[in-house]
Amino acid sequence: MGTKTITMYVSDIDGDEITAGSAYQLSVRHPDGSTQQLDISEKNYRDLKLEGLGKTLKKRGRKPGTSTNKAASGTTATRRRTSRSANGNAKPAASA
Repeated sequence: MGTKTITMYVSDIDGDEITAGSAYQLSVRHPDGSTQQLDISEKNYRDLKLEGLGKTLKKRGRKPGTSTNKAASGTTATRRRTSRSANGNAKPAASA
């Protein structure tokens, strides 16, 4: 027999159920270093007038489990660095 997990969001401000896809997560960092995360509805977000305040953080890095195109195509070739000469050129200086 299988189990089914249902995720339901409830607003931490007013206790109303939030429909799927319209839940906002608000992170608050306290002076002592702890972080509080609140789930709020779109209505609460508009009522708090948070639009345009603060800064939006960019997503960084790759999602777990993703890889580069070469690894996805099955080739596992290693890349080698070109040796550099003492003067910093990729090829050694021509000797006369």
